[in-house]
Amino acid sequence: MSTAKFFLRIGIIICSLAIMTTITPNALAQGEDHTINTSLTHDFAGNLTGGMRTGQAHMGLINLDFSLDSRSLNLWDNGLFRIHIQNTYGQKPTQNLIGDIQVFSNIENGTYTYLYQFWYKHRIGDFSIIAGKHDLNEVFFTSEFAGEYINSSFGIMPIASLNVPVSIFPRTTLGIIGKYKINSKYEVYAGIYNGRPGALTQSNFGTDFNLSLNHGRFYVGEFHIYSQIGDKAGNYKIGGFYHSDEFSGTIQPSQPQKGVGGIYFIADQMIFQNSSAKNSGLGALLQLGYAPGRLNINDFYLAGGFNYSGLFTKQDKMGLALAHASANKSSPSLVQEDCAVCETTLELTYKTNIMKNLVIQPDLQYIIHPGIDTGYDNALAGLLRIHWSLN
Repeated sequence: MSTAKFFLRIGIIICSLAIMTTITPNALAQGEDHTINTSLTHDFAGNLTGGMRTGQAHMGLINLDFSLDSRSLNLWDNGLFRIHIQNTYGQKPTQNLIGDIQVFSNIENGTYTYLYQFWYKHRIGDFSIIAGKHDLNEVFFTSEFAGEYINSSFGIMPIASLNVPVSIFPRTTLGIIGKYKINSKYEVYAGIYNGRPGALTQSNFGTDFNLSLNHGRFYVGEFHIYSQIGDKAGNYKIGGFYHSDEFSGTIQPSQPQKGVGGIYFIADQMIFQNSSAKNSGLGALLQLGYAPGRLNINDFYLAGGFNYSGLFTKQDKMGLALAHASANKSSPSLVQEDCAVCETTLELTYKTNIMKNLVIQPDLQYIIHPGIDTGYDNALAGLLRIHWSLN
């Protein structure tokens, strides 16, 4: 991408924010849940050794995320409308340089502009429901500490994303999600999504919903536990999912399997907390996932790591984590003689604000058996992420 095009995209962000602010001043004043979030994320990446080949790549993501509560529209109370548009651009280092299955950067997508999310949320007491085009990874499979990392597996476990079609970035589909807050310590979430997100092209603006009863449904549920060990906060999640479609392996399509599912566990726990700042200190993360079934490519997933906030400044964060995705050797989708036993990524990351709304994040990843392919040497890949938000 040329320098001119890069700054043109920044100009689009500024103009979009100015337009949205101009046309909705009353809504801004009335709606406590009203937000306009515009951001630009750009990655400068390079594969230093191993993988498919060495080389450099860049990629970016522009977000225009607009929400408006129903009261601001003189409709009713406790409602929220959301429209989320994205533009992605740049190369694909996972596809063309590294070859890893867990996806080196969580914004890699190619060049598209599309409607990412479009939904309505309604709250009744301690119960809320969302209906519309929705990224399930905003609610399910999430970890606060794992969210600081750039490798995609820390966001959405490969026991789901590698094995079945799911409504996640960049291809989302229609869903209904319910949440019930039992008390201050316990919450329960449940969702049902269309079985297969539609195709994303450069011309359809992400409006291919691909609705069909023949695609099955994706069901997911989570139980959240908020704990306090002494004065150290913790968040624990137990979840499960099931896709009701019929699946077949690429090598043995004559042996389909009806339904694929899995279970998972997520933990975020503070270990040490600085007395000077509430949200600073050392925290630990753990992610476990298991997906039995002959057709699953990834049958077991394990991630763990440590984050430290407030190392040099009040806002900086540093983390070291490992993501391990094992290969299901019984899956007919894998060529056994060329298939390694797993792919494991070790990620070291650091992020800090250099201005109020400008964050830089240097990141280093060592990827063992990229693509679970014995033909690829272990890869060492680096990345510099720049994130600029206008809120």
